[in-house]
Amino acid sequence: MKRTPEKRQAILDAAAELFRESGYERASMSDIGLRTGFSKTTLYAYFGAKEALLAALAEEATEAGIAALHEALAAPGAGFATTLERFAGRYLAFALSPHVCSLRRVLVSTAGRAGLDPRWRDLGAARIDAALAGYLRTQMDAGLLRAGDALAAARQFKAMLAAPWLDQVLFDSEHAPAPANEDAQLAIDAFLRAWRSTAKRGARALPVTGTQ
Repeated sequence: MKRTPEKRQAILDAAAELFRESGYERASMSDIGLRTGFSKTTLYAYFGAKEALLAALAEEATEAGIAALHEALAAPGAGFATTLERFAGRYLAFALSPHVCSLRRVLVSTAGRAGLDPRWRDLGAARIDAALAGYLRTQMDAGLLRAGDALAAARQFKAMLAAPWLDQVLFDSEHAPAPANEDAQLAIDAFLRAWRSTAKRGARALPVTGTQ
């Protein structure tokens, strides 16, 4: 049997639909086979187990989101507030997309049961935290932010962004979250009041490149 990217993606798309419609535990490889028209032999040739399908879906979403966030943080010449606005927009576009919201609900429902690689279980939260912390640490070193725990600051900022929509993401599968710009701006303003140094207001932010 010749494997193709198109077949692999068709299997992933069908699995995502079934996990959303029926729940991860109730959806079976047989169901996915019926949805795609592929035999179970074909499914297992691409993914050795249902857990591997879930991990692949999480990996796919994670890599796309993290690439966009790295780009937002690395823009040259942008002011600090502008970079935070760009990061906030791209983070919310990733975290509140229908696909990622559905996948997050599946992952929460399987907590402690699905044997997922830790790199994908949290949809890249640790890697996003590290990338944002690297950027914030650079701004602390430049005196634009007050000195402190950059990783804690990164997690605080993400939490502020997510707070207005977290319950809807986890519990309302019927309606997609609709982030409002003013809510994101409130999070940015609160973060800047807490962390911005008074010594260098108006200074240019330094881009970060090569974050992992």
